[in-house]
Amino acid sequence: AGGFVAFHTEHKLLVLAHSPKHYAALGKLAAGAGAQGRRPPAALLDAYLATLLEGLRLVATAAKHANVLQHAAGYFKRLLSPDEKAELGEAIESHRRGLIPLVVPVTLLAHYTRVYGEPWLARQHYLHLQPRELMLRNHV
Repeated sequence: AGGFVAFHTEHKLLVLAHSPKHYAALGKLAAGAGAQGRRPPAALLDAYLATLLEGLRLVATAAKHANVLQHAAGYFKRLLSPDEKAELGEAIESHRRGLIPLVVPVTLLAHYTRVYGEPWLARQHYLHLQPRELMLRNHV
């Protein structure tokens, strides 16, 4: 159950960028992973994987990404200076409007995650997708 919950935790923002509905459903499934007598592990895994793949098939729009980015930015609300908050907010809004690629606000958030040592965000695959050579987030 520990590995299952860890996987879920590390992919939360990625799933949220594709589908808030599936994000919520997966959260309920993961919450039941450690509960006794709920579902056999194989059935839980099957349900989780089916829901995950269904959610990831949905398009992660600029608006959905902006929602995720604002959620992540909330981890720094007491740490960032007013100028840093403004810069991050402008980067998120510029991405939402299609003016800059997703890699810009994601890189800024990854930077603040390292600088301020935010452990939950550091584990999020959303901030560290690989391989970088594909430049998946470099297009408007």
